[in-house]
Amino acid sequence: MKKSVVILIALIFIASVVLVSFYGLQFKVFDEIVYVESIEILEENMKINDQGQQYVVIRPDENGVIQYQIKYRVHPDNATEDAVTFVYDNQNPNVSVDENGVVTFLEGGSAITVQIKANDGSASASITIFARKK
Repeated sequence: MKKSVVILIALIFIASVVLVSFYGLQFKVFDEIVYVESIEILEENMKINDQGQQYVVIRPDENGVIQYQIKYRVHPDNATEDAVTFVYDNQNPNVSVDENGVVTFLEGGSAITVQIKANDGSASASITIFARKK
């Protein structure tokens, strides 16, 4: 072989080794979907009954308003779609739940179970809220 061909092959080899070393052999998936694995309810005063169900008891505030903000966290943090829907028995005229998870009771002495469902259908969690009269 000619000397110039051998030098050209050597340069190509060295360049390829340098490029692979610099960029590595990384495989990147750009359209990867990360599903919600779990939904954690964040509540300091939450209790668990004998059946393993999570619940919280609330009382009216100083203005007589009975509201509760459901606090939750979606795992993993990098889920592609981390939006949730709040599902509850909307036949109860005494209670409403908005799209942000604010539960409003018109009067005390009742309870509602709210299920937090991931919009991708992969996970859910539920909590029961008991509203006291005073």
